[in-house]
Amino acid sequence: MNRRFYILTLISLLCCLLIFTLYPSLRQSSGAYSSSAHTSRDEKNSVFKIFDKKGALATMLCDPNMIEATMVSIYSLNTAFAKKPSSKSDIIVLIPESIRFEQQDIHRLEKLGAHVIRTAFPQSISHQDNDACNTIINLWALFDYQKIVYFTPDVVFDNNVDQLFNYSPGSALSLNDDQDTPLFVLEPNPHSFETFVRNFRKASASNYSFPELLQDSYFEYKSRISPKEIANNIHVYSSPMKPWNFHAYSDIDWKKHYDPVGFYKWRRISNDVRHLVDPSATKDWVNEPRQRMVCDSYLESVTNVNHYPIHDKFSVMISTYNPERIEHLSLIIRHLLQSDQVHTVFITWHNPALQVPASLYQDISEKDYDRVKVLGQTFDSLNNRFNPVNELKTDAVYIMDDDIYVDLNDLEFTFSVWRSRKDSVVGHFPRMHTYDPITKDATYKLIGKAPYSIILTKSMFIRSDYLFSYTCLLEPKLHQLVDSQLNCEDLGFSMMASGMSHAASTFVRPKEFMEDFGLKQGISTNTAHMPARADCISDFITLFWDSKDPLVNSYDIAAPFAKPQIRVGNWDRIEKAILG
Repeated sequence: MNRRFYILTLISLLCCLLIFTLYPSLRQSSGAYSSSAHTSRDEKNSVFKIFDKKGALATMLCDPNMIEATMVSIYSLNTAFAKKPSSKSDIIVLIPESIRFEQQDIHRLEKLGAHVIRTAFPQSISHQDNDACNTIINLWALFDYQKIVYFTPDVVFDNNVDQLFNYSPGSALSLNDDQDTPLFVLEPNPHSFETFVRNFRKASASNYSFPELLQDSYFEYKSRISPKEIANNIHVYSSPMKPWNFHAYSDIDWKKHYDPVGFYKWRRISNDVRHLVDPSATKDWVNEPRQRMVCDSYLESVTNVNHYPIHDKFSVMISTYNPERIEHLSLIIRHLLQSDQVHTVFITWHNPALQVPASLYQDISEKDYDRVKVLGQTFDSLNNRFNPVNELKTDAVYIMDDDIYVDLNDLEFTFSVWRSRKDSVVGHFPRMHTYDPITKDATYKLIGKAPYSIILTKSMFIRSDYLFSYTCLLEPKLHQLVDSQLNCEDLGFSMMASGMSHAASTFVRPKEFMEDFGLKQGISTNTAHMPARADCISDFITLFWDSKDPLVNSYDIAAPFAKPQIRVGNWDRIEKAILG
C-alpha cells in the first residue's frame, strides 16, 4: 500500500512539474503565433505539432513578388537535408497577416515542407509602423525551439546546414552593409521577445527602423559570421541585381552586379521547384528540357562565361531553316568573309530533322574555311538563335536573318556605332510599340519617324553576354510562349536587354540600299503578324516585367558622316522661305 502511495505521489509531482514547465510556453507561444481571434484551427494545431523540435530554419515572406525566391531557398534547404538526412530541421515561413497571398502559394510552400504561420505585430506594439516585415519580431516568441537560423530569400543552401546551428545566438552573416543581415542565429525566449517589444515600441515613436533596432540591441556585441566560413554551404545573392529580377534591373552599372553562373544556379533550382509544385505546367511543351541541356553543355565547355577577349572584330550569327536557301546563304557567307572585321560566321541550323547540306561550304576559300561554324540544334525553336556559343570569342555579335544583305561598309560602320554604346541593341530595322499598364493593351507598328523602341533581329549588333542571359537566365515560360507563337523571340530579347541596362536601342541608317528578300513571302507578310506581335508585347510585359514596360523610346539616328550642304547666305531667299 505504502509502495503504491509513493509511486502515485511521485507521478503526481512529475505531472505538476511538467505542467508548471510547459504552461508559460503554451500561453506565450499561442499569443505570438496567432495574430487575432480569427486564427484558423489548422494554424493553431500546427503550433502543437512542432513542440519537440530543437532547431529550426525560418524566413519571412512579406512581399507576394518574393514567393518564387522563397520557394527556391526552401527547396535548396530540402536538397541540403537530402545530402545528410540526420540534419533535418523544421522550416518555418512567417507571413504577415496584413499581406494578401493566394491560397495556392501557401499550399506550394507547404508542399515543399514548410510550416506556414500567419503572424502580426504583438498587441503591445503600435500599428503606426506600416512595414509588415517588422513582424519578424515574432521569431523570438517561438519558444518551443532551442535555436533558430533565420535566412532571407537571398540565400540558397548547398551543404551542411548543421554547421549553422553551431554559431551562438546573435551571430550574423557579415556583409558590406552592417544592417544587411541575410542570415543570423537567434534564441527564442520570453526575455528577448519582451525586450524587443518594449524597445520597438519606443523606437517607433522616433522613426527608428527595425533593422537598426535589431543591429543595436541584438548584434552589437555579438559575433560576425564571415562569408568565407560558410562559402561551401550557402550562396548569398547580396548585390542589388538578383537572379529573379536581373532582366528588370534597369541601370547602367548592371555589369558590376551581373553573376551569370550564380544566377543560372538559381534558375535551375527554380525550374526544379516548378516541376515539383506544378508538374502539369510544361507537360505539353516538347522543348522544355532545352534550356538546361543547352546551358549545362555550354558551362561545361567554357572556363569563363564573361570572357570575350576580342574587341576589334565581331562574330556573325545567321539563323536558317530551309534547305532551299542554302545556295543564297552560301553567297551571303562569302560576302561577309570579305570583311577583315568579321571574326567567325556561325550558322544556327534550326532544323534538327535535316543534315546541313555540303553545298553550304561551296566556293569558301581554304583560308576562310575555319571562320565558318555550323551550330546544329537538338530542338526546333526560334529561341535557338540566341544560344550561347562556346567558340564565340568576340564581345560583339551581329545577329541577322538569312534573307538580308547589307553593304560591308555599312555593316562595319554599324559595328563602330555599337562599340560606342555596347549595352544597346544597334541595328537597321526600327519598330515602335506602346503599352498601357492599366488595360494591359499594347500596340506594335512600323514607323517613318522617331521615336522608336525596338530593333529587329533581322539585322542587329548585341553584347555577347546577352546570349547567355536570354537563354539561361530568363524564365522558361517566356521561351515557351515564343515556341507556341512561333514568333516574338526578338521582342523578348529587346525587353531583356533594355530591362537590364535601361539602354535605348539605336537605329543606324545605311548609306547603301539594304536587300530584304523576305518582303514578299516572309512571316511578316501575314496579315495576322502585327496583331500577334502586339499580343506578345502585352503578354511579356504583363507576365515577366510586372506590368512595367522595360523598353525605352529612342530618338537617335546614326549615319555615316557626309559633308554638310552649305551655301552663301541670301536674306531675300530666307525671307521668301519664311514669309512665302
